[in-house]
Amino acid sequence: MTQLLRHRHVAVRFAALYGLAMVVCFAAWAVAYAWLPDGVLRGRAGTAMLAGDTAAPTVLLEFLRIAAINLAVTVLFIILPNRMLEVGRWPLGYVPALFWSGAYGMILGSNSLTFAMPERLAPTLAVWGRSGPYEIAAYCLVAAATCGIAQARAPHLFSLSAAPIVPKPDWRSRVHWPALLLAAALLLAACWWEAYRIVKEFGTAAGVPVS
Repeated sequence: MTQLLRHRHVAVRFAALYGLAMVVCFAAWAVAYAWLPDGVLRGRAGTAMLAGDTAAPTVLLEFLRIAAINLAVTVLFIILPNRMLEVGRWPLGYVPALFWSGAYGMILGSNSLTFAMPERLAPTLAVWGRSGPYEIAAYCLVAAATCGIAQARAPHLFSLSAAPIVPKPDWRSRVHWPALLLAAALLLAACWWEAYRIVKEFGTAAGVPVS
């Protein structure tokens, strides 16, 4: 798996990471669906607290809010960790992408989305009708596109020391820019879809017109 995650072709790295992320997501989803109480995780994530629990008055405003949060998460928790450190042979930014995949599965399985579903959703491929899997795909593509730019390497995740990588990688030449731009476009499209669904389904119910 490590060879695939560090493959020289960005498409292979992305496919391996996204495939692993979906395995983590569905496993967490199944566990949460079977064992966690309904709504137990609602509002506990930092992103959920930033987004709030009411729909914006327009799709554009909801989109700007969701996109700002997702872009900040991408930079702070994927690109910067990838630049800072490799853990063994894994870029550190892979870890948050996988963590969020598991968290998304737990949120789905426990019906802990900010805007709750009418009933708990059992693991199903119909989840690709939601925006979440595409946001995760964008995170994974960003992580794959910025693989190999780390300045230091630690032997394991909880190591207290890290050795500089010599020579220091030039991030400008190491980043796969077409893949990074594609990831940004995918993320923004997923954010727009999510914003539209939120305002359409919950804004209208509260008397807010969809625009």
